Amino acid sequence: MAARFGRYFWKLFLVNAALMALVLSCCVWVIMWQFDRFHEEELSRHLFAQAAALEVAVHDRFDRVHAGELHALAAKVGSTEFEGIRVTFVLTDGTVVGDSEADPAKMESHADRPEILAALATGSGESIRWSHTVAKNMKYVAVRVGSAGDARGVVRVSMAMRSIAAQAQPAQRLIVTVALTSVLAAVLLALALALLWSRRIRRITESAWSISRGDLSARIEVFGRDEVALLGRSLNEMRERLSAQLDTIDRQHRTLDSLVSQLREGVVVADSEGRIVLLNNEAMELLQLSPGRAGGSYLGWMVEQCIPHHELQELLRRTRREIPSDVNEPSGQSAGNTGGRCEKDTQEIELQLVAGTGVRSVLARAFDIRLPGVTSDDRSPGASTRAGRTLVLTDVTELTRIMQVKADLAANASHELRTPLSAIRAAVETLRSVDWSSDAAALSRFIDVVDRQSGRMEATIGDLLDLSRLESRADRFDATTISAREHMEELRTVFADALAAKNLNWKTSVSGEDVTFAANPELLRMILRNLIDNAIRFTDPKGHIELSVLRDGEAIVFQVADTGCGIAPAEQQRVFERFYQVEQARSGSDRGTGLGLSIVRHAAIAMNAHIDLQSTPGQGTRVTVRMPAVT
Repeated sequence: MAARFGRYFWKLFLVNAALMALVLSCCVWVIMWQFDRFHEEELSRHLFAQAAALEVAVHDRFDRVHAGELHALAAKVGSTEFEGIRVTFVLTDGTVVGDSEADPAKMESHADRPEILAALATGSGESIRWSHTVAKNMKYVAVRVGSAGDARGVVRVSMAMRSIAAQAQPAQRLIVTVALTSVLAAVLLALALALLWSRRIRRITESAWSISRGDLSARIEVFGRDEVALLGRSLNEMRERLSAQLDTIDRQHRTLDSLVSQLREGVVVADSEGRIVLLNNEAMELLQLSPGRAGGSYLGWMVEQCIPHHELQELLRRTRREIPSDVNEPSGQSAGNTGGRCEKDTQEIELQLVAGTGVRSVLARAFDIRLPGVTSDDRSPGASTRAGRTLVLTDVTELTRIMQVKADLAANASHELRTPLSAIRAAVETLRSVDWSSDAAALSRFIDVVDRQSGRMEATIGDLLDLSRLESRADRFDATTISAREHMEELRTVFADALAAKNLNWKTSVSGEDVTFAANPELLRMILRNLIDNAIRFTDPKGHIELSVLRDGEAIVFQVADTGCGIAPAEQQRVFERFYQVEQARSGSDRGTGLGLSIVRHAAIAMNAHIDLQSTPGQGTRVTVRMPAVT
């Protein structure tokens, strides 16, 4: 019961019940008092009426002579008609001449009785006192017989107080019954009121508890216009405002979390005490933190506990003080605004971080920021600011690689162009000193050198231009319908002289009568020409070169196979790098530009094709190009 009904219910119930019981008790006491008073007054009037009637009856015979007759009348009146009433006839000297309950001869003088004295003096008198004659507490009423100047005596009528109380008992019992019924009704009414009001208060209290715990789903049902109803409406309005504010805060928080989590840069924020305030997923990945602790579980940790690199710890721990007053405020912001950045004390370092089996180059930048603070005088957020530190981690591995590739490309291109250019300049210088009319053979030899080296320069520049176009993707390579057989015949014509010069066996094969498909002819030409050129270049005389094409489900498959020198397994992945040449190519006289297979790789990427290279040193190489069949 105590768990079901709270202390407020019991207070309300007990107070109401006690108050109603007190009021009803007072009312019953007043009613009983008034009833006793009224009953006593009515009894007095009744006794006075009886005494007056007897006075009239005995007026002429009220003396000693008629004492026996008076005694007989008193006995008759007291014992029969007026049961419970005692009648006494007393002369002026106090002599009792008649009594309904005692022998007058044996009774003492009544001259000193208060009611007798009052009656003789004023005509009537009454008193309540103990009677020694009958040994009872009696109510006496006395009426004078005769006038004040000719008083003969007193007629006294009395009744035992016990009899008076007995007469009042039925009425008193009725009053008590009504009083108890009223008290019970009052208790039930107090219980009903306590239930009614406590239920309303309990609903409001439960709603307030729910709001304090963050549950804003419950709404109070409000009826009426009293103070409790106004309180319920106020709580509902407060709940709606809190819900709207929390929705706004939650939406802003989710937006911030989404933006921070989608940043391609790692962000770590620490407060002035060195505790982590914010740590996004990219930073956790770069710092190789446990994925199992994602979701903000690192918040509140010290920098030393979750940042494994000493250099980064130092960057985050530099600011452990209040923001200096000389730091300029951003335009339109006050010192209380959050997220402000201090332009002073910004640091930047680059370091290598181990990531799995590889190494990442990371650019780390740290700078001071303002975080919301709380003062002892004002507990509202933003009342003051405190210093914080933000660390931004940018993965520059690819940028570093690209810069290195560009540097290598410039160096290799310069080297590849300088070698034939030096040969051309040397040949030109020699030609200037040769007698053209007498040394025709030397003239022809040096002209061949100039022609061969200039062709090599032209090929290198052409390959560089093709590679640049493919990497920049500035050009659009639209697809057109291509006949595999016609394209293969075109390639045979292009390489006829080179094949004949080395006496190589050329073979083509097409599955079925012909294979037609949609592709960009320029990209396909770049791929096949470079593959065939490499096959011719690294295949010994009288070797075999085969070009085949077939349809494999939803893909078109080209294969270029040769019986050349092959590629060592350690070099098979590197042959697609710019200017990389295998050992045989470096030592041979017919070396290429080193860009052919790099062009093949980029062209295949542009066509969404897949390249597979299989080679065995001394036996040959097979390159397979699988591209989707665009219809």
